Amino acid sequence: MLKKFLSLFCTNCAGQGVPSLGIGKKTVIALVTMGMYMLPHAAAAQSMTYVTDKDVQVAVRTFGFVYGMPKGDIAIEIVYDPGNEVSTSEANKLKQIIGNGNMFANRKVTAKMVPVSEMGSTDSRLVYITHGLQTEYSALLEKAKSKKLLTFSTDFQCVNSQKCVMGVEADPNINIEISRSASAASDLEFSQALKLMIREVE
Repeated sequence: MLKKFLSLFCTNCAGQGVPSLGIGKKTVIALVTMGMYMLPHAAAAQSMTYVTDKDVQVAVRTFGFVYGMPKGDIAIEIVYDPGNEVSTSEANKLKQIIGNGNMFANRKVTAKMVPVSEMGSTDSRLVYITHGLQTEYSALLEKAKSKKLLTFSTDFQCVNSQKCVMGVEADPNINIEISRSASAASDLEFSQALKLMIREVE
């Protein structure tokens, strides 16, 4: 299992059948040692914390394991509620992290903040869902379904409610969770190599 995980995140993965995610082997070993084995129990540690640059890094790498997602430069739509302080604050923080085209996992990333009522108004299929949008979960799922969007968040409640496709966090341990139901609604398919290493939510 450790060997399979290392193959997903190594910098030299030629011949292993998976794309490189650009993390050095020493870093990966450290991450695994610090607690990757605790992933099945990660829900207990989840809390409402703002997204970090490390979360973005992990998410961008993971996009490479989703069939049909764009290669090269990517754009992310940040969905937030202007009337919700938590949501707005996190949206501003993520926009600041991404900047005007910062590099994550060797890919140029740009972002645009979009009010929840305008979700799906950009050309991007990658949509970050901020915290504080619990009352909008069902509407978000319907919009994602109609436009085949990959919604992701550090708000694991959205994933566990089957309303967001992917939950991601980098600290204290790397944790990626996928909602089978939300993925199917957006016609998204993840590579088998990734599925072996993540938790799929029924």
